[in-house]
Parts: sequence; structure tokens; C-alpha cells
Amino acid sequence: MKISAAIMAHPERREHAERVQAALDRPVEIVYDTNPVPSADPQQRWETGKRAWEAYDPDSDWHMVIQDDALPCGEFLAGVEEALSVLGPRGLFSAHTGEGRRDQVHVHKAWNRALREGHSWMTTRSLCWGVAIAAPTNTIDAMLAWCSQPVRAEQNYDMRIGRFYRDTLKWRTWYPVPSLADHADVPSLVGHGQGRTSRVAHEGSALDIDWSITPRTGLPLYTWQAA
Repeated sequence: MKISAAIMAHPERREHAERVQAALDRPVEIVYDTNPVPSADPQQRWETGKRAWEAYDPDSDWHMVIQDDALPCGEFLAGVEEALSVLGPRGLFSAHTGEGRRDQVHVHKAWNRALREGHSWMTTRSLCWGVAIAAPTNTIDAMLAWCSQPVRAEQNYDMRIGRFYRDTLKWRTWYPVPSLADHADVPSLVGHGQGRTSRVAHEGSALDIDWSITPRTGLPLYTWQAA
């Protein structure tokens, strides 16, 4: 699988965005918010994310949008391509696997099951984190049109994307175990707290992981298939 990528960023986080860019294993464009003033308005954030998705390479099978507070592991994009070669041409992929909130019981169960059974994958019925999301390029135009509808103007960036793939295409979201990217512990620009912590990402190369270690049922696509 061939993947293209873009970094969505705000000008006030230029230093962080450039750090992400430098950490990646190939050149990746940074797409900056056109509004120099940070805002908690979901629509402002969506417009930046939308342009980052529009930067996809039509010759790629998948496109990933990485946020400016990501901490990718080594050989990140090459490893994601290896993972997607196992996942296949369809599905939604989040390179960040977080711990989840205390009330996200489904996340804790999925993570513990993957650890217990030694799997390189876990799944949820909808996207839980927006740190680094990948989707098939042939779905992006439809996703952006659906997510940009005025009725969704109050929804967060990652919620819109997750609901499109869950509710319209009926696709699951798959995550790597261990996580391939963490959040940097930097202050939020939109009032989400003074830094976030999450599960420590893989410390080596993403190419070290054996992506063929899947659940016994494989990596089902649809939300109603057993995983």
C-alpha cells in the first residue's frame, strides 16, 4: 500500500509542526490554519483539517493527516504502509492507540484483549482519536463533502470523520498495538487542558512490528462483523 500524508497545524504551533515534519521518514507538507488567532470553534479546526485531507496524492492508496502535537515513532510512514498492506484497501486506520477515558470501557476491553492474545491490532466501531488518521484516497472526497455539511458545524474534527466511516460506510476503525504515535505534552490551543498524556508509543521502528498477528477473525471491515 502506498500512503501520502499531510500535517495539519496552527501557525502558533509552527515549531511543533516542524518537529513532526522532521521526525517523519519522508517529506510531508504542513497545512497551516489560515486564521492566525487560535479558536475553540470546531469549524475553524475543520477547515484546516479539510485542506490537509485535500492534499492527498491521487496516486496513493491511502492518505494520512497528522496533527501538530503528534510524536511519531521511527520509520513511521513506512511502517504504516506495511500495516495497511495487511488491513487491505478499505477501512479507517488510527496510528494513535490511546488509553481512553475512564468511561470508555470498550477501549479498555479492546486494548486488554490485544495484549492478552498478543495481537498487533485492536478495533472500535468508531474513531476515538484524531492524532494521525488514515483513510483510502477513493473515499476522501465523499467524506469531506459529508463532513462539511452545515448540520455538522458544531462537531469536532475527528468526530465528523469517525461518524462518516461508521454511519455512512459502516466501517470499523483499526489501531496498531502498540501505538505508533503519541500526543506531545504541549498546551492545547482550544481549551482542552494544559497538555495531554497517553499510552507511550512504540520506541523502535514501526517496521519492527509483525502486522500479520491479527485476531482469529482477521480484520473485518464492517461494524456488524465480529472482531
